[in-house]
Amino acid sequence: MRDWVKVEMGPTWDFKKEKELKGRYVSKSELVGPNDSNMYKVERTDGTTVGVWGNTMLDDKFNSIEVGEDVKIVYLGLIKSEKTNREYNSFDVFHKPGESK
Repeated sequence: MRDWVKVEMGPTWDFKKEKELKGRYVSKSELVGPNDSNMYKVERTDGTTVGVWGNTMLDDKFNSIEVGEDVKIVYLGLIKSEKTNREYNSFDVFHKPGESK
């Protein structure tokens, strides 16, 4: 009889330490974690896969990207919203359309 093996969550991108993430967009999971967020998986060129927690900005930008395309996400820092006067984490997101593998 085989033993139970606990499924662990993989590492996530720490954008405050590593300002840029490049790789191939491999999957999206919905309703993840206590906030029911999206989780985007990106495979780096070294073969490791990291998760990227979604937020309003990233979710909107990833809607334009197909699984399999190369992506680059750049953390821009905390930005203050003119409408709400609250700070939020801002990102630029780039992709190579039609470069699916």
